[in-house]
Amino acid sequence: MITDLNKILVEWAYRTNDGKPDVKSNAKLLTLEGVLKDFGWSREARAELLSTLMEADKVYKSNWPGGKAPDGAKVMTGPKGGKYYMGNPETGEPAKDDGKDDEEKSKDSDEKKLTGVSQESIDAIDGDAKNKTMSGDEPPPGTESSAVAEIGVGYAMGCIADNKDMDSAEKCLEGKLLKSKLGKKHGTGNSKRETRRGMLQAAVRENQKVREINEELGWKNSKTSHIGGSKSSLESTVKNLKDSGIKEVNGIPIDEYEKIILGGGAGENPTDTMVAVVNEESGEAIMYHTSNKMTSADQIANGSPAKEIREVVGLADFNEDERKQAEQAGEETRKNIGKHRGDQKRYIQEQQKKMIEDSEDSEIAKRAVDRIRSRENPISDAADGDKYWKFLTGHPVMKKYIKEKEYNLNNLSSEEEVDIYQQYVKEMKNITDMENPPESRRQGGMGDADIQLITRLYGVVKGNPQETITTNKDARDPVFDDTEMKSFYDKQTEEMNSLREKMNKIKKGSGDKAFADRMAKRLHLDMAEGHNPGGIPNNRAETVMGVYDYKDLQTDEDGNMVQKKGSKYFKLDENGKLTDEEVDKSKIKDFDCAIVADKDTMSKCLGVEENDKVTDGIGIRMGEYEGTKAIIYDRNNNQIGVQTARSKTGPGGAMQDSISYHKDFQRCLAKQTKIQGKCG
Repeated sequence: MITDLNKILVEWAYRTNDGKPDVKSNAKLLTLEGVLKDFGWSREARAELLSTLMEADKVYKSNWPGGKAPDGAKVMTGPKGGKYYMGNPETGEPAKDDGKDDEEKSKDSDEKKLTGVSQESIDAIDGDAKNKTMSGDEPPPGTESSAVAEIGVGYAMGCIADNKDMDSAEKCLEGKLLKSKLGKKHGTGNSKRETRRGMLQAAVRENQKVREINEELGWKNSKTSHIGGSKSSLESTVKNLKDSGIKEVNGIPIDEYEKIILGGGAGENPTDTMVAVVNEESGEAIMYHTSNKMTSADQIANGSPAKEIREVVGLADFNEDERKQAEQAGEETRKNIGKHRGDQKRYIQEQQKKMIEDSEDSEIAKRAVDRIRSRENPISDAADGDKYWKFLTGHPVMKKYIKEKEYNLNNLSSEEEVDIYQQYVKEMKNITDMENPPESRRQGGMGDADIQLITRLYGVVKGNPQETITTNKDARDPVFDDTEMKSFYDKQTEEMNSLREKMNKIKKGSGDKAFADRMAKRLHLDMAEGHNPGGIPNNRAETVMGVYDYKDLQTDEDGNMVQKKGSKYFKLDENGKLTDEEVDKSKIKDFDCAIVADKDTMSKCLGVEENDKVTDGIGIRMGEYEGTKAIIYDRNNNQIGVQTARSKTGPGGAMQDSISYHKDFQRCLAKQTKIQGKCG
């Protein structure tokens, strides 16, 4: 336990947004409490000191009284330029000088910041594997953008540790991202500023966690690395730890913990990245497992309809006869969803006749090829600009055609590219017109990529009609209706809800319970009960969401939380409740920290007491959520989660079941993150 008041003050100043401690600010008092917690103070001791500060010595700005500090006051400068001194609450008489100058105090602060985090240490374990992912040489486990976000948080951890302010850290981060194909595409430039903010805010939290781990264990010479989620990253981690002589991870023998590391993001393991704090001297390592999301609204989990149907049916408490009925209902649901996907494909394929007609115009065909090859108005933001051209030329019927024509794919003329595109749209229409077309692309049918090519050229993407961009003409009948296309996803959600209702009829409440249990597992809500997800110790796992996705919750210039009510903003009290103190809109800033979902924040937002079950008091209804049909979950009438259907791969892509936190729950998590001092 660190008790040096000057060290506490220096650290408190460092963590405030303006470098000025102030006992009159609730937000800054919460920051101070976080400092004390990090310094090893018990809850009782923290409360006592806070009371003492408010009743005895106070922190004064250096302009008190009379525009300057009193004679004899030891004026201290915070890292952000704030001037302050300690003094008697009644007279302002300065506290006794400890003899340390600002340089010494700055050294104290620097020592406190040392956690073994640096740009070099971040990549020490799996740098090669992450470089392969970021260069595009190794496919990421998820989407390109999610991989960049996850790896970028690690970059940001090192950049923050090696720079004195966030502006410098952001420049450092962008410089790191610029060095790779995926990083440049998905993380740089003004359009990605908010993405980088998410990375940086998440990194601040993760650096805070590392600091807490080092102080908890008294480690002074540990090294910290950030681990990506690819298979090669996980394998590199196990090898590196064993080669370094590490015997235990999170207090568990490494031979046992190896399974947990290699299972990252799979099964019950909710995390996709890890932070390894390694103490080679003791042969120990702490693995802090994270799931990095860029915003609080990002989906937490997704899966195929078939898998989710199996899961919910399997979770229900049925006898043998009831289970057979439920399995039959599940099979009906799966077939109905398949029918809706088939109907969606046929709707999209209505554009094919126009595509053939347009392709006969060599100018339009050239425009389409240029879009597919990302030369102009690209149809995809993938780092590999030829992603969909490779799909097109890789179709079995096109491979055969290209071989027959003796085309060299690495050296095509403009005329040859147009010819390939013209042939492709004809072949795809031939497949569509078959009475019983092959079900898979490998067998010569139309796959997900082929359906998406139609949508990306003639559909609607992010509200923009693509036919006009492709043809440079007004859209013709049949005009693609994005609402109609998306309605097929809504029908999947309706089918899942119908399955829940059918299960309820088989055995009263069975569908509700099974869906609630599955929802809680997918949103990792059981962590609030103390559950160890996938074998990870409960206190070593959390979801970190870089940016709060809404504008209803923000901060004032002193870092106090404010919330929108009507058209106005009002300050929140220490419990996150609205006060009647209105805040000038011109002084409001974006919410300034990543959102943390862990045992502490979730249990508070769920209202879970000791021995409570998260799934107790769960209500389920079908409704609309932000313009989309959704299954909405609440606990004791407080909204928690939202289950919808969407495409994971892009417009017109295969149906995916997804689940995310409800916006009310996001707001609660944001408040609790701030209140509990988890902002870094």
